[in-house]
Amino acid sequence: MYLQPHGQFELQQRERVLLCRPIGAFNLAGAMAYEAEFSRRIAGLSQAPWGIVEIATEFEAAGPEVLARFRSQFDWCIANGCAFLAVVMEGGFKQYLASRVFAGLPFQGVHFCESEEEAIDWVRGQLAALDGSPLSEEQASSV
Repeated sequence: MYLQPHGQFELQQRERVLLCRPIGAFNLAGAMAYEAEFSRRIAGLSQAPWGIVEIATEFEAAGPEVLARFRSQFDWCIANGCAFLAVVMEGGFKQYLASRVFAGLPFQGVHFCESEEEAIDWVRGQLAALDGSPLSEEQASSV
């Protein structure tokens, strides 16, 4: 039996930062489609530390098997050079889900925030600090 994928996503790469925007409610087939596109996008990043900005403002829901799949995807990211994760979200329920998905994953840093700009700046600042590059005044204040 083939399940139609549910859930949409947008991916955008800005240098060593991958912006991920899950939209709607996901089933397992939707999570697997997201995974396939994601792994294709990061193929060139796995040699250097990189980061993810997860923009979850339009994410609606996912069952336990999908959340477990998402968790394994983030674990795979860490194994392939992802050092930092910033999560953009609003609302207590989403924050609860995120804390369950990300708990115990060995990122070098995880940051929850309310704006996409803040999240991007935070990840870029963390990557610059890891590289030993000087931070701009704005990046230094958000670290």
